[in-house]
Amino acid sequence: MSPKKAAARPNAARGRKASKRRRTEHTISEDVYQALKKDILTCKHKPGAVLKEKELAARYGSSRVPVREACGKLAQEGLLEAVPYKGYFVSQVSLKDIADYFDLRLLLETYAVEQAVARATDKEVAGLEELASHEYTYHDWPTYLEFLERNREYHAAIARLSGNAKLAKVIDDIVERMQRFFFLGLDLGDFGPEMREEHQVLARAMRTGSKERAVNHVRRQIERSRERILKALVTQRADVTIG
Repeated sequence: MSPKKAAARPNAARGRKASKRRRTEHTISEDVYQALKKDILTCKHKPGAVLKEKELAARYGSSRVPVREACGKLAQEGLLEAVPYKGYFVSQVSLKDIADYFDLRLLLETYAVEQAVARATDKEVAGLEELASHEYTYHDWPTYLEFLERNREYHAAIARLSGNAKLAKVIDDIVERMQRFFFLGLDLGDFGPEMREEHQVLARAMRTGSKERAVNHVRRQIERSRERILKALVTQRADVTIG
């Protein structure tokens, strides 16, 4: 074997190890990102809370590098604010943000429903009706998480039925970003049956093929959701600082 080939083997081995290490770090970073994001959206880390890399690393079982990468990504998404020498702050819940998100939903989801009514098959509407059957149990936080995931799937499914993939992505992103607002609203009162009925009524309206009925129902549903969340914040029954 030539000296060049012999020297190349250790270099190749080091390259493979470095590549494997980078893939592992990326996987850990993604795991930390998903776990931290979930905890922010469900208010385990409350708005305004200070998060330190060392403490987060211990909580999520990683080194500080994946935590730093995850926090950087969440800062880009607006869920965290990086402050030099202090750490990260969980972004405040802003009444202006809530108003803006709900206004966007009214514009986008009414259009999505209108398009979906014309395109959805009976089988696809049946899928919506199945998603609409879920509700949460008051003061049982694990059921809040399950309900919010089903709620997101429900709205995302309607958006996809519009036939506009970009619109569906935007709506899904908005609903995901609003998860922590929804979470606060759920703990204000036992609205599970009411919210389930709102979803079911909309699905039934879509089955009839009436665009007007479906659009009116989704508009009322969004407005009722806005009322619940604003009441939860304004009455300060949720431990939240309004930004």
